[in-house]
Formats: sequence, structure tokens, C-alpha cells
Amino acid sequence: MSVRSLGKCLTLMFLALTVTVVISGAYVNAWEIGGNSYPLVNFDFTIVPTRTLVRMQPYSSGSLAIWVKPFCTNSTSFIQCDTTVLQTISLSLTGCPGVAYCTLDRQVVLAPPLYSASSEFVIYSFSGSTAGPSTITVTGTDQFGHTHSAQFGVILCYC
Repeated sequence: MSVRSLGKCLTLMFLALTVTVVISGAYVNAWEIGGNSYPLVNFDFTIVPTRTLVRMQPYSSGSLAIWVKPFCTNSTSFIQCDTTVLQTISLSLTGCPGVAYCTLDRQVVLAPPLYSASSEFVIYSFSGSTAGPSTITVTGTDQFGHTHSAQFGVILCYC
């Protein structure tokens, strides 16, 4: 075998090895990014009320918005967050005063990645008596097991 034949043979082997490595790397990256999305989901969320206090008179109503804000927990590499996943966040509330009715307009909020969603909290008072402040807690749980809550106050008063 001549030196020239040996050179061609080594060049072809090197080329074949390079193509194999590039193709296998592309396959692994494609599988990680699109093929199996759940291991790449690094989204979490926060819950934020638009106000810290709802002040209202007895026999009236008050409201505020509860914002659900998703974010990517892996801030160093956004590519590892799956931007096709729609977070489903179930909301519940506790602490409504006994002389009032409290409700959320949406019990389930769908939050696309990086976009906020909201639910309107509304309270109705059925009493003429004044009541002290109450603390309302809104808790959200998503399909990945993340649970977060936010608190705000409600006061019924002639003020």
C-alpha cells in the first residue's frame, strides 16, 4: 500500500468518524429538546395579588386580580426550558370572612411559558355589621407539583 493510498484511507476514516459524531450529537439534542419534553420542563410560577388590601363597606363588593406568573428556573440556559408546555395551575382560596362570599372567576389557570395569566377574586358582603380585617390566602398547584400561595387582606368598614 502506497503512502498516497494510506492518506486517502485515513482521510475517509476521519470523515466517516466526524459525520457519525455530528449526526449522533444532533439526534441526542433533538431528542432532548423535542422528543421527551417533561425532563426539560424547568418552569415554576409565582402568585401575586394586584393589591394587598380590599377595603369595602358592608353590603357591597370588592375585587382584585390574582396574577399567575410562570418563569424558567434554569436562568443560565433558556434552551433547556420547554416552551411548548402549557402550565395548568389549580387555584383555591381560604380565609373568607363569615359575613361574606368569596370567589375566584377561574379555579384553573392555563399559563403559557413566559406569559402571565390571571383570575379575578371577588368578595360580596351580606352583613351590615362591621367586621375586622381578614386574611385571604390563594394557593396554586401546577401539574408538576409546585405549590405557591399569596395573601392579602379584606376589611369591612364604614371608612
